[in-house]
Amino acid sequence: MSEAKIKLSKGEKLLEKKQKTSSGKGNSWNTFLNKLQELGKALQFPIAILPFAAILNRFGALGMSLTSVVENGETVITNYIGYYISLIFQKPGGVPFDNLPLFFALGTAFGLAKDHRGEVTLVSAVLYLSLTALTSEGTIPQMLYGKVFTFEDIKSNVFSKLLYVPKIAKDTTDVIEGGEYVLNIGVLGGIVAGCLSAWLYNRLSEIKLPIALSFFGGRRFVPMVALASSIPLALIFAIIWPWIQFGLISFGKVITPDNPAVAIPGTMVYGLLNRLLLPFGLHQVLNTFFWFQMPISGDKIAPLTGAVLGNSQIVNGDINAFTAGISNSGLFQSGFFPIMMGGLPLAAVAMIFATKKEKRKEVAGFLGGVAGVSFLSGITEPLEFSFVFISPLLLGIHSVLTSIFVGISTAMKIQIGFGFSAGFIDYAISFAQSWGLAKHSGESSGVWSIISNPLMVLVLTVAAGVIYYFTFYFVIVKMNVLTPGREAVDENAVANSSSTAKSKPAKGSEKYINMAAEILEAIGKDNLVLIDNCATRLRLQVKDNSLIDQKRVKAAGAFGTKLLGAESVQIVIGPDVEHVARELQKIAK
Repeated sequence: MSEAKIKLSKGEKLLEKKQKTSSGKGNSWNTFLNKLQELGKALQFPIAILPFAAILNRFGALGMSLTSVVENGETVITNYIGYYISLIFQKPGGVPFDNLPLFFALGTAFGLAKDHRGEVTLVSAVLYLSLTALTSEGTIPQMLYGKVFTFEDIKSNVFSKLLYVPKIAKDTTDVIEGGEYVLNIGVLGGIVAGCLSAWLYNRLSEIKLPIALSFFGGRRFVPMVALASSIPLALIFAIIWPWIQFGLISFGKVITPDNPAVAIPGTMVYGLLNRLLLPFGLHQVLNTFFWFQMPISGDKIAPLTGAVLGNSQIVNGDINAFTAGISNSGLFQSGFFPIMMGGLPLAAVAMIFATKKEKRKEVAGFLGGVAGVSFLSGITEPLEFSFVFISPLLLGIHSVLTSIFVGISTAMKIQIGFGFSAGFIDYAISFAQSWGLAKHSGESSGVWSIISNPLMVLVLTVAAGVIYYFTFYFVIVKMNVLTPGREAVDENAVANSSSTAKSKPAKGSEKYINMAAEILEAIGKDNLVLIDNCATRLRLQVKDNSLIDQKRVKAAGAFGTKLLGAESVQIVIGPDVEHVARELQKIAK
């Protein structure tokens, strides 16, 4: 999920001038949408550090659970060497999850800064740490709400419910022996700090001060302003966030596996919106809230054994909560595994068999690869974007089926999570923790240890595959949807493709050079302003996207294009987009 930003000096100046002009005109929706898409792209920077961290964390936690036992709430090591070897793996893997808000502050600032220099990340770190310091226990929130909406412990100490949750005495169910401070601006605070830091940096990094103060001018001026800004920003958080977090904690306590009447429709709506927002790049904003911000409460459960390692804990974000083994976690992740491991790969197979026989081998060449990537890694955007470009009906069907399978997995109390996406790799590394959660669920009723077992994910994967295959094949054939290999041949697009690409199949870097050259020809070198890419898409700024030959872009090997406003275009390439972006940058100079 690495990202690269390539700037064209003349184009950047032109873009900056146009942005100022358009802001003066108050150009509304397109500007707002582009900003949200930029934010969604920037959010991928911190998310990129999670996949390998999740592997270390999960296997380390599994090893620790197998080399120790819990007795009276205390961990007793049974295999000294094995336990500490596992600990050495688990601790580095836990660092990104333990410090995720800070990484979001750094990544968001870096992603939104105009020149991607390192100074902006230092500014965001200072701003975020200042916000956390000013909203920690005994600071501004305590001053405002210390005596509001309170509860008392056994010693008559008073705590605000907006800032604390009751701490229950050991071996009791209702004796309060204190309060645990839970106010946490979390990932949202990191994102706000990153956005504000980038905004300040983009506008103030070239400021000029009088000669006597010139040392503090330019980029050195930004951290001073950011530090001063932390005070009013912390005050805003202290006033508003306690009420919001109290509501979120209450909501998180309702959305649990043991409350299907609320959990099932709640997760189904989330699954539906998650896929419908994909074409606009806004699903990342939605995911950030549920995966990294929403408080999840429950007991801490050991992998495999299902032993309770800690009671009544609150962790922000479903991914973080599953990584920590919280008993109510995983509901906003589990339902995607059957879709990405079974549904979408078989949808690709349906598209292959629905094509013309003479083109089937050619279509299978690239759709088969996309299906394999979806199954193994959970990267599905190339296939899902092809739905958008071919027929929005296919995206609608996919979104509804995703919602249904998310609801089914919630009803079955299946709890399994991922560090990157819902592919087989994440399924394998999350299996042990999911097994422990299923065993814990089955303690009260043995049936749940069977129904919520992570092996049932494989059953749902097969079911999703069968449903997707027949549904997509029927819709494509009966409604004559022009999927790859079924569309009419565009002779002009074919004729315009490079002679080098025609002469022999391109391999390795040659493939990316040819694709970049064709895309540049289709866009126009003089039309290109700025080159950018995310995990699977080229994100380009142009002078006029009406000049783009979209058919020729597709003939170059892209899955499709999406025009945004009058000066932005996204071209779906796939997981190897970074190589195309690099070659495009070379030839666009």
